[in-house]
Amino acid sequence: MNTTHSGLTLDICTEDGSRTRFHQNDERIAAETLQQLLSPRLFTPPLLTLASEHSVSAIPTRSIDMILAHIASPPTLPLPSGWVDAVEVNDDALVNLAELEASAAAENKHLMLAEIHTLGDWMIRLKLETFVPATLQEKRQLWNHLLDLPAIPFRLKAGGIGAVNPANIVRATVCPPIDGVAESALSADLFQSIRS
Repeated sequence: MNTTHSGLTLDICTEDGSRTRFHQNDERIAAETLQQLLSPRLFTPPLLTLASEHSVSAIPTRSIDMILAHIASPPTLPLPSGWVDAVEVNDDALVNLAELEASAAAENKHLMLAEIHTLGDWMIRLKLETFVPATLQEKRQLWNHLLDLPAIPFRLKAGGIGAVNPANIVRATVCPPIDGVAESALSADLFQSIRS
């Protein structure tokens, strides 16, 4: 999603499927707000409170699926241990998966494409680059750790940062399959996902 505003635009995507938008024009205040959004414990407090000279809004963090912070010059994203990058991608990334994997391997990185669906029917596709896991156990840990994070941080392809609340994930699909996980999982290919 692109925004036409200058400054910082925040989209709060919640489990009821609604998106609430906030905006901040003041660069100094926008920078302070972004620093607060970089916290790995973003979804830990019971409320996310947003205030201005006009109003104060409080949103229960348990109801937040995802936060998107659109800004032209985003800050450096602090990533979980072992991660190199996490960025939003479109459908073309799946089509070019072999090319992306080859490029990552040439740079001694491991690549996963993750499609994440949340309670509010929000969906985002992320390209996750990590250091190459040395063992099968480390590959399994990448998958397990993804779902255990207090927040899943990522860069927005159009500029900005975002975070997914792992507590509100209803399905996460990664490709290529993670070695060692398929052997202990139910054997089935994803065919269709229908929301009624």
